Amino acid sequence: MLLFDILPCNQMNITLIEVGCMLRIRLITAAILAALLIYSVGFTDSPLGPMLLFVGAVLLTGTEFIALRWHTIDGIAHTEFPRPPIRREHFGMGAAYAMTMPVEVGGEYFFKSESGGMAAVFMWFAISTVVSSALFYKREIDLDLATQKLMNFLAGFVYIALPGFLMFKLSRVDIPGSPQGIALFMSLAIILMGDSGAYFAGRAFGKTLLLPKVSPKKTKEGAIGGLFASVLTGMGIVWFFNLPLHLGKVAVLALLGGLSGQIGDLAESALKRAANCKDSGNLLPGHGGMLDRVDALLFGVPILYLMFVTLV
Repeated sequence: MLLFDILPCNQMNITLIEVGCMLRIRLITAAILAALLIYSVGFTDSPLGPMLLFVGAVLLTGTEFIALRWHTIDGIAHTEFPRPPIRREHFGMGAAYAMTMPVEVGGEYFFKSESGGMAAVFMWFAISTVVSSALFYKREIDLDLATQKLMNFLAGFVYIALPGFLMFKLSRVDIPGSPQGIALFMSLAIILMGDSGAYFAGRAFGKTLLLPKVSPKKTKEGAIGGLFASVLTGMGIVWFFNLPLHLGKVAVLALLGGLSGQIGDLAESALKRAANCKDSGNLLPGHGGMLDRVDALLFGVPILYLMFVTLV
């Protein structure tokens, strides 16, 4: 039995024990989120469960993104911070991103068609643009500062809201004769296994730094290992579940998805370096920031969504 299981966390002062406590919290949080995702996507027919999960994830991710960017724009990044301070207004911006999915579902229900849902989404983007423009230019005395904040807020719809929306759409993709939700689970596996493959390949073979100014630990060897892991994962899932997908096309698109995921990881690292912060936040127990956990998905999921809408 490990010492972590004998002593309560609040009585431990040893650094190693504290690490063990944090690891335990991290694993519990990950297990709970994974169980909720698998159950809501794979074992229920209602879109409400997956929508609530993705709404929560986009809310937290969007909040941290805006906090990072406005932290930089306000000129506070001249000193190092563990994470950017998060204020109520940041949650308001995150809520605007998170509303994309409920608006789409409501539009589908109201107009009785999928195209009606998409029309409602674009209408929400337009409303958000108009309202945010009025608020920023009314509040900020410096017009350049207001413009930068507005442009970063609007960029978040592409960077945060769109991938979250596409993840939700992936959860509703049906592949005949395949497990429910396989499109989403396969996409997540391709990107996350690519991330893990890059880590282990980098530890074992890494010698040449990839982009030291952005991420001083990532190597070219690790990146190549991650791409191999993504391709093998995609092809392995197709073979194991006997999915009606062409292996060659899956290999190419898994490669593109894995590559996009790695670029997404680097992009988020660049955001943190610009803000001079170690983490994007502390809204997810044991994991630091939500943005830190989903950075690869933000770039990889849109590519893999195209795979399923074109191949299925």
